[in-house]
Parts: sequence; C-alpha cells; structure tokens
Amino acid sequence: MKKYFVMMALGLAVAGTSYAQTGSQERGRNSENRTEQRRNDKGDARRGGEKRAQISPEERASKRTEMLSQKLDLSSSQKRKVQALNLKHAQQLESFKGQYAQKGQRNGGERNGQQRQQMQQLQASWEKEFKSIVSKKQYAQYEEERKQMQAERGNRKGREEGKETRARRQHNG
Repeated sequence: MKKYFVMMALGLAVAGTSYAQTGSQERGRNSENRTEQRRNDKGDARRGGEKRAQISPEERASKRTEMLSQKLDLSSSQKRKVQALNLKHAQQLESFKGQYAQKGQRNGGERNGQQRQQMQQLQASWEKEFKSIVSKKQYAQYEEERKQMQAERGNRKGREEGKETRARRQHNG
C-alpha cells in the first residue's frame, strides 16, 4: 500500500512539472504572438513593425487636397490653389527630410530643436497661404477639425501610455 502511494505521488509530481513547463511555454508563445500582432497593427518601423510605404510628394499633396476639399467644400478654383500649395509644401518637406537624412542628423538635442523650429516655420507658412485661399468660415472649420484631431491624438496617446503602464505593473508583480 505504501508503495502504491509513493508511485502515485511520483506520478503526480512528474505530471505536474511537465504541465507547468508546457503551460509556461504556451504563455510565452502567446505573449510573443500578441506582441508581434501589436507591432503589425501599428505598422510603424519605430516599434519594430514593417516600414510604411513611401509616397511621393505629388501623391501626398493630392491626398491632402482631396481631404481638405471634402471637409471644407472647396470650389474648383480654391482646390487648384490648395493643390499647388500642398505640392509646394510636400516638396519642401521632402527636401527638408532628405537634407537631414543625408547628414545623418537624427538625434541630438540642439539639432532636434533646429529641425522642430524649421518644421514649425514650414507649417506656419503653409497655414498663412492656406488662410489667404479659403474663406473665414472655411478656415474656422479647418481650425476646429484640427483641434479635434489633436485632442483625439492626445487621448489615444494617453490610452497607449496607460496600457503600457498597466502591462509593466502586471509584469513586475
């Protein structure tokens, strides 16, 4: 009888450890799959996903013009002017990005400050010209849309940071 209990205990011990090993392996695979899926969902190279397809300045300008035309109900004259403005801006942006990519200036506090300032100047000049093309009502509508998008982006960023914090807390115990 004693021999029977010893064998039973030994069998349960072996079964328990093998179950624990396969369970942790499965959990590991599942978390790897979730991480990979999140990367693919984002589609962002900075987070380990694949790079986004590069679109030409012409395509970027056309897309932006179409979006603005639909949201602001631009006239054909306004649409032509906005298309020209967007194309000029997209080409300037492309040139700007190429300039910094060639020099290998991706990081560095002072350089990033200069880049940010130049980008803000580029955006300000676009807005100034855009404002001269559209009516006051259309520009007010554009401003409202932009504020909503910024708020949504801020909310989304907050949710993502919250998720990361919760995940760290769960992981660390």
